[in-house]
Amino acid sequence: MASKTAERILFTSLELFNEHGEATVTSVDIAMELDISPGNLYYHFKGKEVIVLALFDMYRHKLSRILATPDPDLSLQDFFCFLYLTLDCSSLFRFLYRNPSDLMEKYPALAKGFRQLLLTREETVGRQLDYLRRNQQLNLPADSLAPLSEQIGLVFSQAANYYLIKEQVLDQKGFIQKCLTSILFLLRPYLKDDDEAVGVLKELIGELRFNWEGRDE
Repeated sequence: MASKTAERILFTSLELFNEHGEATVTSVDIAMELDISPGNLYYHFKGKEVIVLALFDMYRHKLSRILATPDPDLSLQDFFCFLYLTLDCSSLFRFLYRNPSDLMEKYPALAKGFRQLLLTREETVGRQLDYLRRNQQLNLPADSLAPLSEQIGLVFSQAANYYLIKEQVLDQKGFIQKCLTSILFLLRPYLKDDDEAVGVLKELIGELRFNWEGRDE
């Protein structure tokens, strides 16, 4: 069981990585933020790589639990609730998606697990879309399952970088809302009773009480 100091190091590191990016934060920065000596930090984590890998393990554990427990009798509303939970989990560890290819090159021990997690997420989304298709909740051709699942995966994995490039500042809830709205746009051509279904899903997103604040700098 992790000590309180080790937990503080992890959660402070997560905050700093999320705010500034992993590449710009050093072990000394983390120690200074915690008001502890670099030696004390090193006693608990033998360098920044160990901290990054520990945070990824936390993320993998949380996301894997979400991916393993989708409702087998899925409705469109259930699907969007699942997407919300997945995005909420990922946004808590959003530094992983800031420059994921650079991160995996820098930390090879992270690469295999990260790729496998992304693949599992895409496969889970694909299975859920297929269920909705087979139960005629989506007018979705079978050959569209793979590309649509991939497009949703791109929203999950690349949206953070896109808004970063645009210098558009989003809080966590605002980011999730933007992603869900993008996924709704992708699904719209396949929705039965288009206007009614879109209205229901927009209302669902609104009921999650998101508060989006974006600004261009």
